[in-house]
Amino acid sequence: MAFLSLITGNLHIIRFYAVEIKQKTYRMNAKKTTKTAKQQVQIIAGNYRHRKIHFAEIDGLRPTGARIRETLFNWLQPVIEGKTVLDLFAGSGILGFEALSRGAKQVTFVEKNPRAARQIQANITALGVLQARLIQGDYHQGLNGQYDIVLLDPPYALRLLPTLLQQIKSLSPELVFIEDNQPFAAQVKASGEYQILKSKKAGHIYYGLLTTNKV
Repeated sequence: MAFLSLITGNLHIIRFYAVEIKQKTYRMNAKKTTKTAKQQVQIIAGNYRHRKIHFAEIDGLRPTGARIRETLFNWLQPVIEGKTVLDLFAGSGILGFEALSRGAKQVTFVEKNPRAARQIQANITALGVLQARLIQGDYHQGLNGQYDIVLLDPPYALRLLPTLLQQIKSLSPELVFIEDNQPFAAQVKASGEYQILKSKKAGHIYYGLLTTNKV
């Protein structure tokens, strides 16, 4: 009887640890799945609608939210087809991919972080996009050529907007999208080059579409 009790007790211990291991494995897999889900964003509309864009987990990398993207591309929908677009601080690249999905002729992504740039290239390959170009380097490397539309979502802490509004003049854009965590109307007016065509606020984010001042 003592022997049977010992065996029964050991079986209970084995079952207990088996359940613990199974639950721990489940929690780890669930955590991994959640983490992966957080590192992807979905294209809202167009040719690549519902396709997932993956992005690297990097401090400060913050893909533009769906609400802002939807508003921006509703603004651009009448004019974006056939346009050349520069996504100057690409990050996840979602703004550029939305532009491609809506019919942009060509999009240039500029991204300084090597990991983020590699992921943008992986997404370009996964989507089979031919009309995309990636520049891995500082944003200054993208300040050449001519573009119809320029997308500006620089790191907020750098406060680059006044400088950028001067630097992009040589690109001759028809439209400029800007996103910041502070009001930008005064900076746009001070530039003397642009006027705000449309603007909105989502949470703590200010964003707008600029057009060039006509001479």
